[in-house]
Amino acid sequence: MSFELDVTLLAVTAALAVRFAVLAATLPLLELRSVPALWRFGLAGCFAATLAPAVARTLGPGAVDLSWPVLAVEAARSLVAGALIGLTLNLVFVTVRYAGEVAGMQIGFAIVNAFDPMSNSQISIVGQFYYLLAVLLFFTTGAHHVLVGAMYQSCLAMPPFSGFNGAGGAWQLLREFSGVFNAGLRIAAPVAVVLLLVSSAMGVIVKTAPQINVLVVGFPIKIAVGLVTMGVSLVFFRDATLGMFAGLEDQLSRVLSATR
Repeated sequence: MSFELDVTLLAVTAALAVRFAVLAATLPLLELRSVPALWRFGLAGCFAATLAPAVARTLGPGAVDLSWPVLAVEAARSLVAGALIGLTLNLVFVTVRYAGEVAGMQIGFAIVNAFDPMSNSQISIVGQFYYLLAVLLFFTTGAHHVLVGAMYQSCLAMPPFSGFNGAGGAWQLLREFSGVFNAGLRIAAPVAVVLLLVSSAMGVIVKTAPQINVLVVGFPIKIAVGLVTMGVSLVFFRDATLGMFAGLEDQLSRVLSATR
């Protein structure tokens, strides 16, 4: 009995595994410290083994050089490619976290940030609430299917063992990131506008009745009104988040097109 070992296929699989491992390390929920690194790499290896045969057939003869310098350069390219895809997919979640931080600051929760042992950092409780809602919508609406398409499209735009314009992709990602602040402020706008009106009303009351301690009276009112407004505006949050998920495929296409 004899076995044939396709070295080219193994090299392509390894390159894709590195690319998808970086992507898995940045995906929502999978980036938490509670998720073992072996699970992430196993998931990346499964996707790489699935796509590698189709990708290897698109490579020309002699395209894969197994010398150590070429393999090292390809490993670096795979890291960059995975980071570009992962950061683009995370734009929506960065947006909702930013919106939660803005809303939490307006409500008065800026000083009650909690320590998250999963990410080893300080997080806003409203931002984390928005983030978990966005993750729930991401999986329940089937938006995670865009991830599988992005993996395949990245293999076409940035095939293994071939050069690509990483700087162009990074600049396009930076342009896409510029929309995070605009979208985040739109999501937090209902809470911010209502609390601005409440603060204005409290200012008028203090002018007419100076004996009222605005700090003692104003904080509970702002927290109550802010939480009620945030609950009512969750319908708007859902529509805005689904709209960003719908445009995620176009964002990925623009970033991948900029790498060619």
